Amino acid sequence: MKYPFKNIFDETAIKDIGYKSFFIPIVIGLFAGIFAVIFLKSIHLFSGIFLENIVHYKQPLPLGEGGSIDYKFEIGNLFMLPIITALGGLIVGILVYLFSPESAGVGTDAAIKAFHHRKYLGLKTSIWKLITSAITIGSGGVSGKEGPIALIGAGIGSFVGKLFNLTDKERNLALAVGLGAGIAGVFKAPFAGAIISSEVFYKKDFETEALVPSFIASFISFMVVASILGFSPLFHIELPDFSGFSIQDGIAYFILGIVTSIIARLMIFSLDTVKNLFSQLEVHPVFKPAIGGFFVGLMGMLTPLAIGCSYGWLQLIMLGKLDYLSPYLIFVSIFIVLLAFSFTLGSGGSGGVFGPSLVIGGLTGATVYNVLSALGFHDTSSFNITALTVVGMVSTFAAAAKAPLSTIILVAEITGGYQLLIPATIAVAVSHFLSGEKSIFKSQVNYKIDSPAHYDEFKFLILNQYKVKDVMTKEVITITKDASVLEAGELLREYNISALPVVEDDVIIGLITDSILVKACSRSYEDLKVEDVMIKNPVCVIPELTLFDTLSLLIENDIEVAPVVNSLSEKKIVGIISDFDIGKILTKKSTVAA
Repeated sequence: MKYPFKNIFDETAIKDIGYKSFFIPIVIGLFAGIFAVIFLKSIHLFSGIFLENIVHYKQPLPLGEGGSIDYKFEIGNLFMLPIITALGGLIVGILVYLFSPESAGVGTDAAIKAFHHRKYLGLKTSIWKLITSAITIGSGGVSGKEGPIALIGAGIGSFVGKLFNLTDKERNLALAVGLGAGIAGVFKAPFAGAIISSEVFYKKDFETEALVPSFIASFISFMVVASILGFSPLFHIELPDFSGFSIQDGIAYFILGIVTSIIARLMIFSLDTVKNLFSQLEVHPVFKPAIGGFFVGLMGMLTPLAIGCSYGWLQLIMLGKLDYLSPYLIFVSIFIVLLAFSFTLGSGGSGGVFGPSLVIGGLTGATVYNVLSALGFHDTSSFNITALTVVGMVSTFAAAAKAPLSTIILVAEITGGYQLLIPATIAVAVSHFLSGEKSIFKSQVNYKIDSPAHYDEFKFLILNQYKVKDVMTKEVITITKDASVLEAGELLREYNISALPVVEDDVIIGLITDSILVKACSRSYEDLKVEDVMIKNPVCVIPELTLFDTLSLLIENDIEVAPVVNSLSEKKIVGIISDFDIGKILTKKSTVAA
């Protein structure tokens, strides 16, 4: 197996395996785990300051974060909520504007963009993202923990890469490893964290080189967080003993996949719309998150599920504790939470999309269960409100983020069981297939070949995709051997070209270039003929030759231009190609990738 943090597997590489392929991921994992604990503690701190002390609202928590099944819902100062969410937005707006512009918006997308463009992030970015996101979520903004911890982890990886003087490529991989390790710590999901570090950068590809070090870093991060906050999964679920998977169950999850794909599309559309709205709003950037926060507070007055991170409400649904959650409120909350999420991040608030995706998806799954139950579907070990809530969570995120594999694994890790893998696979496959090309992460690209980070690696593949006939100039300006050098010079200037094939009965016999004419100027060139100075029997290529082979030929012979002939035996002129023509293909691909 190729070690991703070593380019050449030689004797020196063997000595460095422990250092670069094992030690560095451990360091990244330790830092990511510590920052994950600080981040989670910070959210609880700011939630206590803003929501509990002022609004007198204590959110329910999932059992894996210390929640209780005996939760009692009450809000003492409901009308203070918009003021508090606006205040939180204002503080974030000030911090972002003064200290860390990259902390605004979706953290995961910022990390993805930094990866593709090999941008250094560092600890400063991580620290400010931690603070601004904790304030956003703690003050009631509908945001997720995944985005912040992804950027925090990516910044840690980037910092460690610089600290240990890694190459640009290795540092970029360290960024990806840090991203996965951060997510693994916050969600106590080491497998999903490792896989998402390879999957999240592309819509249809994987960063496979990051996978092995990501597993190491993710498990270290998980161990750090779990040793402090407990090893129990994020959510506690109670499912009936598995008794088979029926056609009814399959239909239910097929329907759930369709519905969650629609919800995912709606999330992307809503976030884009609100972003555009706030980008056109003519107010100082500092105040935009406050305005967004105020509207989020108004939405929170309509449903408590649109306040902060509502994992605890999903936990209550999973446990069947529906005293405060009627089917109607669950259904309406899908769209209110969706709008609140869009206003939180679209206005410049700091956070991520993973948490809101889970909440919106979980509410969608519960609603699909309620509707199908009303239509006559009976409860089974696979069809129940707990199962559909959990699968709805992950299938929505899979569709929105184009990350199906890691989200399927996430089902098992955040719930502590594997019973829902088959239902999740069905729903995720359907939702991912129907979700379209748009991703909630705008910086994602389709394949490695589309990423500027891998552009140099793919030059060979790019040039092998094209042939000479695809780029050659077919309308060739030629000259005869009896023409004067002066006439050749006039043609080169008139048509702004650097070479003229010399032909006789359409057969190439020579080549005259502008550099040859410069040398001829030192002689009495008025009487010179083309035949006197031309390159005889020039290097020629055929239309079917690949651009890679053509460029190699030009470099080997130290030339810039080659005539294109029908065959190397007949040598009838059909075109001309230059290194500039080949360069345009690479430039075009680079522009597209960027």
